[in-house]
Amino acid sequence: MLERDYIRRLIRQFFEELEKLRDKQRNDAYSSTYQCEVNSMYRAYLGHPASFFYEQDAEFILQTLASELSAEQIVQRLEMLADLLYFDASGSDCSEDLKKDLWNKALFMYDYVDRHSDTFSFERRGKMTVLKEKVHESGL
Repeated sequence: MLERDYIRRLIRQFFEELEKLRDKQRNDAYSSTYQCEVNSMYRAYLGHPASFFYEQDAEFILQTLASELSAEQIVQRLEMLADLLYFDASGSDCSEDLKKDLWNKALFMYDYVDRHSDTFSFERRGKMTVLKEKVHESGL
C-alpha cells in the first residue's frame, strides 16, 4: 500500500514538473537551463542521466529499468519515460536523427505500457498514433 501511494505521488509530481516545463517551452525560447531541467528529470525520476536514454537502444533501456524497479513500478515508470522522451524530442534543440530516435523509443515504451497495463488509455493511444505518424513521416 505504501509503495502504491509513493508511486502515485511520484507520478503526480512528475507530471506537474513536466507541465511547468511545457509552460516554459511555450513562453520562452530554447535555453540551456530549460535543457538542464529536462535532463535532471531523467535522473530524478528514472535514475539515469539523459545520455543513457539517448545512447542506449529501447530494449536495453527496458531491460535495465525492469531489473531495477519492482513489477508494480515498471509500467508507470516506463510511461513516465515515454512522456519525457516524447516531450524532449518535441521541445529540444536536438538533431533530426536524435528526434527520430527519441520518438521511436517513446513509441516502444508506450507500446510496452499499452500491452502490460491493466488500464486502457485513450490519451496514450492518441500519443502512439501521433508518434507513429511522426516516425513514418521521418522515414524510419
